[in-house]
Amino acid sequence: RMAQTASPGTGLIPLRTPAKSPGEVVAAIKAHADAKKWVYMGANSVKPKQGEVTMVKVCIPQVGGILWPVGLHLSALLPCGNVGVYQKQGGAEVAMLHPRYMQILYPHPEVERAVGVATPLLMEMLDVIAK
Repeated sequence: RMAQTASPGTGLIPLRTPAKSPGEVVAAIKAHADAKKWVYMGANSVKPKQGEVTMVKVCIPQVGGILWPVGLHLSALLPCGNVGVYQKQGGAEVAMLHPRYMQILYPHPEVERAVGVATPLLMEMLDVIAK
């Protein structure tokens, strides 16, 4: 089955609903990335008709370090931290692309290892920023 048939918050797109504004969530992601010495690649906002969405990107250097020796073409899978932050029912909602997408798109033992490194780190970030 294709991922888009799943309900929101399941499968490859875990969701959190923090008691923060979208701007506070974006700041928390940046603070978390900085504290972990990750690369904060930035935040860009767009305004579809449903409301503003801020797309935040973070890169975990050790994940890139696993992928790039396989081939620089795997840079297309990065960054492994892809997060959307938006307003929903008066509060913020956070959606993150689960790092498992990398293994689905490019099955390879080193990609699987990179997913194993990225997953607990990014899920921890999602839980920390949702507090």
